[in-house]
Amino acid sequence: MSRKTCPLCGEMAARFFSDQNHLFYSCDRCGGLFRDPAHWPVEEVEKERYLHHENHLEDQGYLAFAKPIFQAVRNQFDPTSLGLDFGCGHTPVISELLRRENFKVDDYDPFFHPEKIYQGKTYDYLICCEVIEHFHEPGREFGLMHSLLRESGKLICMTDVYSDKTDFGNWYYKNDPTHVFIYRNRTLEFICSSFGFSDVKIQGRLIEFSK
Repeated sequence: MSRKTCPLCGEMAARFFSDQNHLFYSCDRCGGLFRDPAHWPVEEVEKERYLHHENHLEDQGYLAFAKPIFQAVRNQFDPTSLGLDFGCGHTPVISELLRRENFKVDDYDPFFHPEKIYQGKTYDYLICCEVIEHFHEPGREFGLMHSLLRESGKLICMTDVYSDKTDFGNWYYKNDPTHVFIYRNRTLEFICSSFGFSDVKIQGRLIEFSK
């Protein structure tokens, strides 16, 4: 049985699913599911795919989709706080909506807003909307995001969480080649306990880590 090192926790993971387009491994330690790096898209192809994402301020469907993470910030913070949209994409919709309500939000994206504006700063909250499934090195990224949070800060994410009741072979979420790391509930709980967070709340696609 082939095995690969889990990019989140460093343990060896066993082959979980394969077909002609996909090869995923499952980690017994953290529960993460990850795509074999040989199946990752090259950087140019990955960027081109992101450019086709229909996340614009005029797209009512995307605004409805992103509403839970937007509301989570509005419900827990006010314009005196400082936030970071980590992986904001080519059009930082959520941070722009917050700025329209006088919130202060920085934007970072390795492809489209690559300046590491967060260096030397800490934040009251970080938002990651459909971002964490794209992490090639989730262990490194969660360590960084934890370090950027002030005490009692929040990391607010959205992603589709895998359940063992889900038919992985027919699951749409794994078909996006840029989705390279997929989370179970226990993976999120592992992140909470292993990266210094005090709590994690999982409400469907909405995930909140507290520092």
